[in-house]
Amino acid sequence: MKQHSLRCSLWKGVLAIAAVLVYGGTARAADVTLCVDKSSPSAPMDRRLAEAVAQHEGAVLNLHYFDGSGDDDGFDMGDFVKLAAHCDLVLGFPVDADARSVPSGLRMTEPYGHTGFVLVTPHGRAHGSLAQLPPGTRVAVTYQTIPNLYFADHPGLQADVELSDTASLQALQTGKVDAAMLWQPTVASYLAAHDLARRYDVHELNEPHARFNLVALYDEAHAAEARRFELAVAKMAASGELARTLAPYAQAGSATPDRRAGMTVNPWRHTASRTCDATRGKGNKSKGKGHLPALYTQAQADSGKQKFLDNCSRCHGRDLAGIAGPALKGPNFASPSMHFTVGDIFTIVSQNMPATQPGSLPQQDYVEIMAFLLQQNGYPAGSTPLTYEAAKQSKANFVYHGD
Repeated sequence: MKQHSLRCSLWKGVLAIAAVLVYGGTARAADVTLCVDKSSPSAPMDRRLAEAVAQHEGAVLNLHYFDGSGDDDGFDMGDFVKLAAHCDLVLGFPVDADARSVPSGLRMTEPYGHTGFVLVTPHGRAHGSLAQLPPGTRVAVTYQTIPNLYFADHPGLQADVELSDTASLQALQTGKVDAAMLWQPTVASYLAAHDLARRYDVHELNEPHARFNLVALYDEAHAAEARRFELAVAKMAASGELARTLAPYAQAGSATPDRRAGMTVNPWRHTASRTCDATRGKGNKSKGKGHLPALYTQAQADSGKQKFLDNCSRCHGRDLAGIAGPALKGPNFASPSMHFTVGDIFTIVSQNMPATQPGSLPQQDYVEIMAFLLQQNGYPAGSTPLTYEAAKQSKANFVYHGD
């Protein structure tokens, strides 16, 4: 994402609920098995799409639900490979509009819809983008989600970091903030559940990595079903049925890539907004570190280790391998395909940690924790201390260089 919910154990959650829905009498095509994450806020949309596709194919639908709400065992890209072996297609997988890669061993259909992070404002306000918001506007964001990075490009706005999407929406509802940046399906689900849709306007964000295409995942053995799925979706799109099926969680068709971004994305966590990193690579194992920038001193990393243990290890683990929060070292955290900079990571660290009181530590503590993270991901120590401003502004690539 908590938000971005794809961290559960496969065998604890996958296929927990199964329903068989029969359409059109005798099936004219083979049974179709479609999988949906029941914990996703867009699960009702995914189910409607599955039912509509089965109708168009004249097939018997085996609808299987898995639980991606997240637990300590995690739900990573490899689990999707296992899941695809049980399903013809896994629906509702979000892929950054600037990316075209999926977990190794899997394929994806052509995008059938798009969604992403949106700006939510009270109805009738003439502010449809971050650039239009007046200076000093308080904007709610959820802990460790991509929109935390947007404040760097809009320094006049004030960030209000909340621990959950619900808390962010409640901050908007109570007037604590004037706007919020959140995952569209979560916003749609909340507004519908509380009968608030008429009170708020929802605007697509024109910011890097705010747009995601929705695809279905499959493996090579299910390529024929993927083609039938794409044909059914094309018919639905032509008639307008697809747009009605996806609303209000998503829009029909592909999202336009944000050409300013020029990179794929790791949303950092895989919690409430269900945004997935579809581009996890195997890291960049360096044979030597002489070419890497020395951004911190050994003393800073030593001090940062203890401050990490005191403030961060409860969620991220003493070895940074992740517990309730994600891992903070290794090829899955800092893959070359993500193209995150040191400044990007430091922004998340300094604005979102610790979870109980985001942004509450002294600046020097954040600097030293960042030094420890750099050390643990293979960056060498140097003679020049890292400073708060240098960390915040650093454009050095943050890529794992371990063994």
